[in-house]
Amino acid sequence: MGGFAVSTVLRGSSWVVSFVPLLSLGFLTWPLFTVLAVRARSWPVAGAALGYLGLFALELWTFRTHETVFDISLFLLMVAGTTHAVLVRHLWFRRVWRRPAPVEADVMAVDYAMVSAGGVAPEPVLAEPVTVEEPVQRLLDEIDELVEQSMRDGEPQVGYDYDDPTYPDCPNPYCDEPWHGLAITTRMERMRTYGEVDLDYDYRDDDSSVLCPGSAFEGEWEQPSHEVTADRWESAPALPPPDPEPDPVVALRARADTLWTAVARPAVLIVVASWLLAMVSMFLAPAQWRWLTVVVGVMAPLWAGWVYGCEKRLFPDGYARKRLRARRSALAAVVLMVWGGWLPMRWAWEPPLDPAEGYFALVIACAVACLGHAVVQIGRVRPVAGASMEEMTETDPTAHGENLVVLGFGWMLFGLPITLLFGWILGYLAYQPGAMWAAVAVNAVLVLALFIESGAVKIMTKTREDGDLPMIVFLTIGVGALLVWSLLRIGATQFQP
Repeated sequence: MGGFAVSTVLRGSSWVVSFVPLLSLGFLTWPLFTVLAVRARSWPVAGAALGYLGLFALELWTFRTHETVFDISLFLLMVAGTTHAVLVRHLWFRRVWRRPAPVEADVMAVDYAMVSAGGVAPEPVLAEPVTVEEPVQRLLDEIDELVEQSMRDGEPQVGYDYDDPTYPDCPNPYCDEPWHGLAITTRMERMRTYGEVDLDYDYRDDDSSVLCPGSAFEGEWEQPSHEVTADRWESAPALPPPDPEPDPVVALRARADTLWTAVARPAVLIVVASWLLAMVSMFLAPAQWRWLTVVVGVMAPLWAGWVYGCEKRLFPDGYARKRLRARRSALAAVVLMVWGGWLPMRWAWEPPLDPAEGYFALVIACAVACLGHAVVQIGRVRPVAGASMEEMTETDPTAHGENLVVLGFGWMLFGLPITLLFGWILGYLAYQPGAMWAAVAVNAVLVLALFIESGAVKIMTKTREDGDLPMIVFLTIGVGALLVWSLLRIGATQFQP
């Protein structure tokens, strides 16, 4: 029944995922099929993802220039993508998708009455030779069906209700538990209350007070008084206390993550500030928003100052200085981020520059900051001469590479579609609708940096799996094409004075 419930949930989830193209207005169609192609290792799905990526590029190219082509591309990405996703939805959770089987193909016949009576189950009986593509999965599905059948008439054979809402309650008026065959004792209740199981517990030797003799008990039984139950509760053997000491390796890695995240954080802040500036500039004239570039420049120094001021509270004495001296490239990366954040100020200092050059300065500033971010994140896994065992175990290479992939994928799934959709809608009301492409470009720079960092970490540490690099390369190409397209749109846009 438990496997059947999980299968039902995952089937429902596949339907929800299938409507992502429709709900995202086609923006997430090609990323959805890219992830499915890697998950299912299917070349046809990968080809479909490439086709949807081409349609997405065509949609961007024909935006406001060829409305008919744009509408057709949007329709295909939304409707055709949703229909295709529904047809291949079984590929998401193939391990729980039950295959239809002929009625006469009885894979296994098990006498559950004999098993419950303490007998030995007979050998599996094959009605006739059956050719099944996945015999192990087929066998598991058959077992799920047999368990479901055995639970239709009351208590399951294994004595647990599996959160079934129709499972009967204990008929005894003094018991609030579901139907149970064994007696419930004070010591059993105590273990459940504390959430700890006594490894030396033996039901046959349990002489504590009985709280309920069992749902099938027939006869007279007097419920113990509260005083007797309390005395037995207190006199029961103490449970072993949980280990209060945390894993030292986990503590070391958490501290290292805090340090290197703080060192690399200015790059993300510069990108976010540039994104906000680009979106705000849609409603302002260039002479009004160019002085706001100061906000981008102060992000990195402010964050570095905050980390320096909170160093003693965040880290032990000398920890940050020792780690930064061992990896001097991280210090150089911080200087690079601070310098990159001030690059857009050039447009404020030289007003004759074209507004497009100001947006290009934003993109360049984000690229420089993300270069510093990559130096920090890749440098974490680089061996350092003379490093102690503590320093060598501070970073889990596998988890670090996976975290970078997840971050890049998250920014791609949420940042880019929201920017495109939000900017597209507001473009009809904005003073500078072309500024949307600057916001898309700075977001794409961060996504590309995260994907490149994850690929470099996986290659350097040799922790990559079979489908990791193809997925990263494919997503990098797609986001890189969007970045190039955004830069071309910025250069071709005639911004208002």
